[in-house]
Amino acid sequence: MIGAGPAGCAAGITLARAGVDVMVVDRARFPRPKTCGDAISNHAVARVEQLGALAEILEGPHALVRQADAVFPDGSRVARVYQRPGMIVPRLQLDAALRGALGRSGANVVEETSVRELAPPPEPGAVGYRARGPALDWRAELIIAADGPGSVAWGAAGRPNPRGRNLAVAATQYLEGVRDLEGVSEHYFEHDLPCGYGWVFPSVDGVANVGVYQRADAYRTSPGHLRALLRAFLERHHERLAGARPAGPARSWSLPLGPAAWVGTRDLLLAGDAGFSVDPLSGEGIWQALETGIMAAETARDALAGAGLTPRLQRAHARRCTRRIGVHCRLRAAVQDGMRWFVDRRLYRSAWARTGLQWAYGRGALEQSKTV
Repeated sequence: MIGAGPAGCAAGITLARAGVDVMVVDRARFPRPKTCGDAISNHAVARVEQLGALAEILEGPHALVRQADAVFPDGSRVARVYQRPGMIVPRLQLDAALRGALGRSGANVVEETSVRELAPPPEPGAVGYRARGPALDWRAELIIAADGPGSVAWGAAGRPNPRGRNLAVAATQYLEGVRDLEGVSEHYFEHDLPCGYGWVFPSVDGVANVGVYQRADAYRTSPGHLRALLRAFLERHHERLAGARPAGPARSWSLPLGPAAWVGTRDLLLAGDAGFSVDPLSGEGIWQALETGIMAAETARDALAGAGLTPRLQRAHARRCTRRIGVHCRLRAAVQDGMRWFVDRRLYRSAWARTGLQWAYGRGALEQSKTV
């Protein structure tokens, strides 16, 4: 296993519980910070609990999300209330809790060790990729790559880097002193953020995660750089953020969007961001990481118990991931295009249009990662 983030931990825990000999390699030393929006949907919370990490999270800093508001340029908004709350959890705490559960599962975890190259089997019919790095030279019967954007597995599997509609960019900044709307996450759909949005999430220990997100093909047509878009967003909502002050520098990152392929080649599976599984509309990736990690582990378990990752098992895994993640991503990308049209034409000014959007948004239409 390459990567001990949410996808790698989910896969490692699932395999270790099934009695499989698991080694998980990560270049970082935990606990470590991670640039993220910090939002966890209620379905993701359920997966974290299933993996044995929720109790530790609940003991640490977090905020509950009971409602999400879509906010438009004229200040109008539509809302949805969650039957079960989601959470805001800094990635330092989330990943540390999952890493702890991974260690308790019996998996062998090796930190501060990079994998720089995946070499295919030396001859046709041979089994197992060879993972190499400055302090590593290791061959495994089957590898799950869960090492995020820029995965070492992309080159080994012949996957091109994501671009256009299959890539998004985001920038975030932590702010102190933000006036909270208790339990409410706000998503601002703006004219200068087509195929994206800005967000203000509930504070955790007095610090709010605020940022902007945009699909890469739309971002290329934007007038400013990503951090300039973030500054513009903060300035435009100065009344909402009155009195707020930076609690750290602005940071940016990229998100490989679904749908994508989840099988690399024989003996190689992809999970999480390495598998291009991020929701195109929201940029959510934690639930997808946990889900694809678990599915990859279940396929790996079956492969190791049988004749390996056969073409038949590869096709079955791809179909399962497509049903669970891929179809949803296509629908969400279509909704994203519809939201761009809704904002561009200023339909948010129409009470009739907002009523229709409230009906769809409020009941969670096309929402798979949350119970609404």
